[in-house]
Amino acid sequence: MKVDIIVPVYAGLIETKRCLEAVLRYPQATNFELIVINDQSPEPLLIEYLNELAKTKQITLLSNPQNLGFVGTVNRGMQMHVDRDVVLLNSDTEPVNDWLDRLVACSYRNEKIGTATPFSNNATICSYPVFCQDNEIPFGMDLETLDKNFKVANAGKSIEIPTAVGFCMYIRRNCLQELGYFDVETFGKGYGEENDFCMRASHSRWKNVLCCDVFVYHVGNVSFGDTHNERKLEAMNKLNTMHPNYETLVHRHVIEDPAKTLRQRVMMASLLSHSKPLVLFITHNRGGGTERHLQELIAQLSNQMEAIILRPGSDGTGITEIEYQGFLKFYFHIDQELNSLTDFLKTLRVAQIHVHHTMGLHPAIFSLPERLNIPWDFTLHDYYSICPQISLIDMQGRYCGEPEEAGCNVCLKKRPAPGNTSIETWRNYSRAFLGRAERCFVPSKDAAERLTAYFPNINILTVYHENGFLTENKIVEIPCQPVERLKVLVIGALSQMKGADLLEKIALDARHRNLPIDFILLGYCYRDMVTTPRSNLTVVGAYQEADLTRLIAECQTDIAWFPSLWPETYSYTLSSAIQAGLPIVAPNIGAFQERLYEREHTWIVPWDISEGVLNDFFIELKNTVFSGIRLRNQEQYTSHTAPVNCKFNYTEDFLLRINHDIDQSVTLDQFIDRWSAHLELVLPIKARISYRSLLLIVRLRQSRYFRWLLKRIPESFQGPVKRWLLRNY
Repeated sequence: MKVDIIVPVYAGLIETKRCLEAVLRYPQATNFELIVINDQSPEPLLIEYLNELAKTKQITLLSNPQNLGFVGTVNRGMQMHVDRDVVLLNSDTEPVNDWLDRLVACSYRNEKIGTATPFSNNATICSYPVFCQDNEIPFGMDLETLDKNFKVANAGKSIEIPTAVGFCMYIRRNCLQELGYFDVETFGKGYGEENDFCMRASHSRWKNVLCCDVFVYHVGNVSFGDTHNERKLEAMNKLNTMHPNYETLVHRHVIEDPAKTLRQRVMMASLLSHSKPLVLFITHNRGGGTERHLQELIAQLSNQMEAIILRPGSDGTGITEIEYQGFLKFYFHIDQELNSLTDFLKTLRVAQIHVHHTMGLHPAIFSLPERLNIPWDFTLHDYYSICPQISLIDMQGRYCGEPEEAGCNVCLKKRPAPGNTSIETWRNYSRAFLGRAERCFVPSKDAAERLTAYFPNINILTVYHENGFLTENKIVEIPCQPVERLKVLVIGALSQMKGADLLEKIALDARHRNLPIDFILLGYCYRDMVTTPRSNLTVVGAYQEADLTRLIAECQTDIAWFPSLWPETYSYTLSSAIQAGLPIVAPNIGAFQERLYEREHTWIVPWDISEGVLNDFFIELKNTVFSGIRLRNQEQYTSHTAPVNCKFNYTEDFLLRINHDIDQSVTLDQFIDRWSAHLELVLPIKARISYRSLLLIVRLRQSRYFRWLLKRIPESFQGPVKRWLLRNY
């Protein structure tokens, strides 16, 4: 038996080389011919590469006389040898190991299997690890290892799916002989042709299957480009006309998600078979800078370690959640299952623990270092260990000044601590707990000094976030011409302590006094603000972190201002302003002074400055610095707090002594048998809502009236809603 591997090529030299070289690199027991079809590529270097490779006779190279698109190109390839099965392989894929042998074996497990599709990172209903999403390869995981985990975890397993996915599609020849080729007349140059073929196959009692023990990497939208959503929508309309039950079948498959347990098996295989030290990170479930730093640290150290994250459950039931690589989640009820959790972590050979926060967690969690007999660290992102108010703020949301214990206890009568403990009890517990840690990291010298005042005997290390302190301050741009109105940028989600109320007051003062200052909040506030035209404030709204650099540039502001009223321990939004090269005004509290030390066009002002005085200062800056004149008394606004010269490096110094004496003999099946019940111990409220919503969408689509209505809702709206529901299911 010989199989034709058909690779249509249009664009993407790097991706095409990676694909073809991968096919040729890994020997297969299956005899195959690699047929590459150049569909009038516009890239001379790509054409040159294909011609050179053809000279080695490792590939059969065909060139279309004119651009046919995907459908016509693969039809030409499938017609070359009418006695062979075919694999349609996108040129932006990368298969590894004995991928073809396993696809063949899968396709012949049942005489009525017509098509087989492997798992991939970017393959809609065949995607891994997150269903129906484009995924990155998990941190620190190479393709060969990931594919081997599929081979081990799901050996010989397949499930029926409503349609193959065209990035890598095995088609049996007798199925082709019965159905004919792809419908080029209806689907033109691409989109929908493989779905139509699979629906025709199903009508003729052929099966389309997901080959669950194979993984093929797929970049996506490279080989033939991401040619416009309009063509995709047009293809979907044609499919629904030709096969009225197509969309219902796909949506029902999405809701039932029969491959979920198979994806979980692979993730469990990856977790159990880790060859690098496994670190347990413990944190809260509130996101923010704590979560960002934790994720950045995991990414930074992904070549040296594996990571699992323990958080309080998201639905407030008292369940503790352990997450692996953002997808696999185990649940334990600590009151009854602390011993089970301990056994689970021992089975995984956890080598080290790194605590990032204790909020919301059962106190027994913090006996795990002793139970596992492994070292642990603590990163303090705020002041929760000192004060249950977290940020050292008073009832008005401003820095409290850190009074004596009597003053703290007066505050706690109005805002009680968890368990209604006194400040002495609270700090004594923190002192004992932190004292057991190998190291306590803080992200600024200011935070270290404050914490040391309360806990002088713990081992505190100042280690700046983001791979070290941001010393690469860009040249700060000042406009060449005087500015008519000074545009002041504020970044972030503003609470009281972040200065939301102060921002509103200063914008109202500027409007009342008719000052030529405009304030732009790139973010949002904890409450509705008085904005333009009643004040000089414009609120842009929430943003995605990945878009922040672009959005800062689009705002075209003159200066950034940080109205924070508490001693920030780091401030990621400050990093964004620094990287944007903006002049900065910041308060003389928290980490700002050390992070802005010796930076040009930067001014440090009192944290409790009034809105009127601060507006006067902005006007002074406008009339001097932003008009090419040196500011008087510049020394008064200059930081004299030098940052710490930190010698600690996470990449070199993070991992502590490793215990290699734990039993590693448990098999994957034993692991799954014992612990898979903890995967579904609780279905969060958000997941239940998402499930019911998805089910409702399917039922509505089956109604003639609602189907007509849904078609008139733009896909640009429907798509994100469905993806959100899937993410939370």
